[in-house]
Amino acid sequence: MGSSFSSGVSRTNLKSNGIHWQGNVSTPSGTNNRSQGIEWQRHIRYYSYASTGNLDLDISDLQKHINQDRFEMLYLYKTPLSEYQWTNTIFFHVYVIFYTNTPEGGFWWSLEKTGQSLILQMSRDIEDVKDRLEGGRRVSEGSSWYWEPQFIIRDSSWETFETLYKFIIVDKDQLNIRYNFAEENCKNFAKIVFDRIATNKNWNYII
Repeated sequence: MGSSFSSGVSRTNLKSNGIHWQGNVSTPSGTNNRSQGIEWQRHIRYYSYASTGNLDLDISDLQKHINQDRFEMLYLYKTPLSEYQWTNTIFFHVYVIFYTNTPEGGFWWSLEKTGQSLILQMSRDIEDVKDRLEGGRRVSEGSSWYWEPQFIIRDSSWETFETLYKFIIVDKDQLNIRYNFAEENCKNFAKIVFDRIATNKNWNYII
């Protein structure tokens, strides 16, 4: 459950905090790379989906969002580790979706940990961040009769984007924590994020 963040912290500066924000080209449609990660990369990969549905790699507006946006709702969703799994009881990939309402309108975001890095996505349309990862579908269309992104839990939130950013980068030092399938995985990361900014709930899962 979220708690108030200490006051008096200077505004986040993406250009001076030493963190590598990488805007990547999209992977081919119907693919993702969470199972292909070989070496942990100390950066956050950021993707913005333009109104055309294509990827926009410009991070110029991200500074403003982190410094000004406040969350209203957050959700956890899951997809398969393999598209041919027969059960979703234990083995699945988890990601966080949250909604911010700004003077420019509402924005949907997804945040997750893969085998290579942390990934942040933004769109006006929830379907972009819920169903897509780095430009490709999270679950390849036509290759799975059982799986689609599945809802797990939701809650309200009143935390700021800046609070979450500093919690992940400074307090939890997540950029220096390599992915580990047994412990430091997508589930653990999603739980850390959800429990920190959710107003009323915590997420409990089977390891």
